[in-house]
Amino acid sequence: MLALLRRFAPRRRVYMTGLLEHYAPVARSLAVVEEAFGRYVRKSADRGYQMLAGRIDALEGEADRIKRRVRNHLPPAGLMVVDKTLFLSYTRHQDNILDAAQEALTWLGMGDPDVPPDVLDLFEDYLARVKKTVRRLKPALADTIALVLDGTLDRTAVKRRHHEVRQRHLKAERVRRDLLASLFAATADFRDVYRLLRVLECLEHMSHEAEACADTLRAMIAR
Repeated sequence: MLALLRRFAPRRRVYMTGLLEHYAPVARSLAVVEEAFGRYVRKSADRGYQMLAGRIDALEGEADRIKRRVRNHLPPAGLMVVDKTLFLSYTRHQDNILDAAQEALTWLGMGDPDVPPDVLDLFEDYLARVKKTVRRLKPALADTIALVLDGTLDRTAVKRRHHEVRQRHLKAERVRRDLLASLFAATADFRDVYRLLRVLECLEHMSHEAEACADTLRAMIAR
């Protein structure tokens, strides 16, 4: 048993910090969606959709490589510092954020909008709130890893990090409901409304998956 502990001890940090490595391309995908939406609103003659699609595909490839490396080098479940099921669940939720960003970009690339400016302004506000929700996930993840590996942080303070993600998600949800009502009230072509509804679903999924990540981190440190 001692030999096994020595053999897998170096992996304790590798697989846990691998979650932070995986977070990096996931977070960068939001900047791509934000840029695509800006071009979408401006109705740019050259929207550069192919370039943006290539960037987000590259981010997905990077995230997949990190995920495979981390999962392929996990120690036996009995030697992991967190429950293996929770660990794999976290990677799935975090990966889903990037998948939703990729889907949002696909819908944004299907044509220029013809909806009232106030709807687009509300949409931009919602996108910014979703981005903040996902960004709050990084300190929550970093502090959880520090607590699990070193036990140097206060558990209550780490739980507050998790709560901050949930609060950001709830604030974003309030804007989403207003945006949904505005979209259905807009006198615009159905195709334009439907396209934005699908983008809205993708953004909601990103925010919801960030909240699910925070809930999973909370479960990892539960006594």
